[in-house]
Amino acid sequence: MVLDIEFIIYSSILIGSIIPLYIYRQKIFSFAYKTGSMEVFIRDVKLHLKKDHYKINFDYSIIDKTADEKDIRIRQTIIVEDLVAQYFNYEYLKVTQGTISKDKLWTTYEEKSKSNSKTPSDWSQRRELAWNRDHEKCNRCGIKSKLSDSMNIFVKEINDGGGYNVENIITLCSDCYRVINSKNHANTMATLNLNDKLMVFVES
Repeated sequence: MVLDIEFIIYSSILIGSIIPLYIYRQKIFSFAYKTGSMEVFIRDVKLHLKKDHYKINFDYSIIDKTADEKDIRIRQTIIVEDLVAQYFNYEYLKVTQGTISKDKLWTTYEEKSKSNSKTPSDWSQRRELAWNRDHEKCNRCGIKSKLSDSMNIFVKEINDGGGYNVENIITLCSDCYRVINSKNHANTMATLNLNDKLMVFVES
């Protein structure tokens, strides 16, 4: 019987000491709860996406959905993951691209534009024409990139009879190219340049 009374007393003392720790855990363990400025984070993320990926209409409702999350790092990371997933899942329709004025073409252009499993010898010129036509921007998301960093796909695949004419050439950034050709969605999203850039804004 004595043991029962002692157990009750010690249990009461233990519970009484734990409750304040739970209530004031954020102040006591402040090192584990980062509470930086969400306003600055949201502003920076929105500015970045509007400037570099303006062709994608992002939904920012995840900001309100995560309002109850106390740890700012966790909340910001969840927001970044949601926006990157939106970028990845953005529906992109391949359509015939703009033409080029004939004065910029060369004599063998038409001949080498025909569908052929072998890439034409003037492929680098065609890539540059398409890149200039698109104002050095990705056709899917709108980010500006160097010619050397840009990638290309075709409106109609070469294997399906598509040609090498510039109207069939689409300019993409490396991220969008990887998204379109992704075989492992989770791995692709985690390793996109966009993910790295947005994670820079997360509280350290």
